[in-house]
Order: sequence, then structure tokens, then C-alpha cells
Amino acid sequence: MRKFIYFLIVLLVVLACSVDASDIPTLEVGQDFTTSNVRVLVLDTFSVKLSTFKFDSINTSNSERLLVGKYSDDYLGIIESNSYFELTAAATENSTAPYALPTDATLDSVALILGYDRYFYNDTTLVSHINVHLLNEEVEPDEDAFFNTSELEYDSMPLVSRRYRPEPFDEDSLHISLPFEFGDKLFRLIQQNDINNNDDLRDNFKGFALVPERNDNTSVIGFSKEEERTYLRFFYSVPEEFEDEEEFLDFTINPFPETPNAFNKIWNVSTDSLLNTLLDQEDELPTTRNNDLGYVQSGTGYATKVEFPSIRSIYNIEGTGTVLSAFLRIKPLRASHNERTYLQDSLNVNVLDQNNAITEVIRTGQGIVFGIITGANEEFSDVVYEVPVGVFVDQKLNETIITEDALVLFTRDFNQTVDRIIFQGENNRDFEARLEITYAIYDE
Repeated sequence: MRKFIYFLIVLLVVLACSVDASDIPTLEVGQDFTTSNVRVLVLDTFSVKLSTFKFDSINTSNSERLLVGKYSDDYLGIIESNSYFELTAAATENSTAPYALPTDATLDSVALILGYDRYFYNDTTLVSHINVHLLNEEVEPDEDAFFNTSELEYDSMPLVSRRYRPEPFDEDSLHISLPFEFGDKLFRLIQQNDINNNDDLRDNFKGFALVPERNDNTSVIGFSKEEERTYLRFFYSVPEEFEDEEEFLDFTINPFPETPNAFNKIWNVSTDSLLNTLLDQEDELPTTRNNDLGYVQSGTGYATKVEFPSIRSIYNIEGTGTVLSAFLRIKPLRASHNERTYLQDSLNVNVLDQNNAITEVIRTGQGIVFGIITGANEEFSDVVYEVPVGVFVDQKLNETIITEDALVLFTRDFNQTVDRIIFQGENNRDFEARLEITYAIYDE
């Protein structure tokens, strides 16, 4: 009993110091931690199994941004995102009747303003295109949400095509002038009181689809859904005695809709026959069959599954023990990331069931667990993700019925970016993905 109490004291000190391999550089496997029988081992010989799978769908209607663009990826093929959204009249400070226009007002011009939200992925130095199409269907989901696989019918001919060079950091917004005839028709219907509420507007104008040019190979750009930053603006004049007064009427994306009113369709087209075998969420592509690489990409749904097949071999160590910490260390392929296809600094870490469905988020007393980048230099040229998996490892070691639970790694903002990571697998000569466990033994 006295020995066990002493062990608990040592254990608390170790945990308080967040022990791992880097914290105890002089400790060797088998080395006595104290003069008692308590030993701390750092073990990294457990097998790690990595594979890529693809989520069937991702809810993109709860995204905070519109994503538009297209580019070719060396690993995942053509990546494309289209945006669909409806607009409704925004109430102003001076008016409680948003669908109200002076009878003597005349339309000057109409424009779609897309506010940059500073998100981009891939090459923004190249000229991109946005084709603005009129929707033929109302933005109303068949279920409770829209997904990255959802789409709506729109006019085949764009209302306008805008050629532009993205400036997500240097400019506030992208201004797209629309045909006067389009604006004048809606303007007159509002002025004549034929449109005086949201339902009337939907009958005459269902919204827009934003689509990149077919041959674009540039970037995917994020635009804000906030009322103050993205809107359809009607510029009009009201005759005055000395000078016409300039006014405007805005249509915006309602931030509190009864049903989803905007979403992004995000997908990839690959010529990789192995990648194209991932037709169902339960289909997997092991890194051992894919050049020792695992894929993660937001928006399209690719994620990396992680299993530890030999974890229970820890019980072959003589004596009673406990896991102090456990980390998965996994490295992105160096050649796969740069300033255009940059890495996020953290990863989501969830638990999967045998059908590759997420069952839980991993938490500790400090909150939700994330994988984080360690050892990064300024150019992110040589980095490793360190993923704390102690809670999961402890669950696996103590489960009474052996399950096929596994971990899944994917990027944060998985439903509103196209960020991707190409992981090196468990047999990579440069850096093998590995599980490192700090294990305390007592009562040998």
C-alpha cells in the first residue's frame, strides 16, 4: 500500500509536467525512474495503420462563407467549389418597410458586391472567373440542410461573367456589375408593389449560383455571408429641387433564416484509379497501397483513418502499469505544401466506429483535443503534427469487449475550406508515422 501511494505521488508529478519523450531526454527504455520499483518507459514500437476514406457528405449550409473557384491538385485532381444562395431585402435604419421605393425613383445601376473574408487556397496571382447565374429553383433543402454534394438548377447562360485577379488581403470586396435590364425589372416590380415581401421576391428572383469558368486552374476564394459585406445593391436616384438624391436598396443573405439559404457544392474529379475506388464512406485506401500517403481535404470529404493494431501488446510488459501520455506523430509530405497549398496549424481528432462514422470528440479536462504542428520553421518546410491520443489509447486498453474503433484526422473548418494535407504513412523512410507512449510500471 505504501509503495502504491508513493507511485501515485510520482504519477501526479509526472502528469503535471506533461511527460513525453522530449520532456525526459535522458530516460532510456527500462531505466529506473526512482530507487523504488516504479519505472517509466517510452515506447514507440507499436504498429500504426493509416488509410484514406471519404465522408459521404458534409453540411455546407452552416458554413460562414461562400466558396468559389477551381484548381488542379497534384494529388486529388480537379477541385471545384460553386456557391448557391438566395437574397432578401435588408431593413435599413430609416425604414421598417424594406420593400419600399419612392414612386419617382429611377434606377441608375445594379451590382453584386462580394466581400472578401481573407480565405484563399492555391494560386491567387492568376486571373480567375466568376460566372453569375440565375437560379431556377428556390434555395430550399429536401432535408434539413444542404451538403457539399447538393446542387440546384440554374440558367445555363450566365447573367454576367466577371474576370478578376483575387485580392483577398488588399481589397475589401469584388464588385460585379450586373445587366441593367435585370435590375430594372426587379426595381419596377418593387416600386409598383408587386414585390412587397420575401415570398413575392422568390417568385420573381430565386437567387444566384456562382460558378468558376470551365478551364480555370487558379484558386478557391472565400467570400463573406455577412450582410454588411456581401449584398446585391440597387443604386437609384430621387429627383430633388436642386440636385438628385442618390440612394440604394440592398438585398442580403439573411443571417437568421428559417431554413438554410446558402451553401457550397464542393467536389473533386480525379484520374487516380485508386482514389476513385472510394465510392462509399466505408471504402478505405490504405497508405500501403497508395505510395505510403494518406489524404485529408476539407470540403470534398477526404480524411485519414488511424488504427493501432498492436496496442494491447503493451500488456506483454511484466508488472502492473498505466499510460501517462500517448502521442501520434505524423508528418506531411514535404513536397506537398507551400505558401499556396499551406498547412493548417491544427487538426481535429475524433473517434470512428467500424462504419467510419464519427461517434465522439476526444476531450480531456482541458477541453477538446487537437493535433498541433511542432518543429515548424518559418517556411513550414519541415513540420510534424503531434496528436495527443492518450484518452483513446486508455479506452482501447481498458475496453472489456474489443471494438473496431479508430481515430480520424481532418482539418478544422472542414465544411468551409478546401485545405488539404498529404500525410506520410507508417513506412516512410523520411519519417514514419508512429505512436509514442510514456508508460509507468509498478508492482513488478
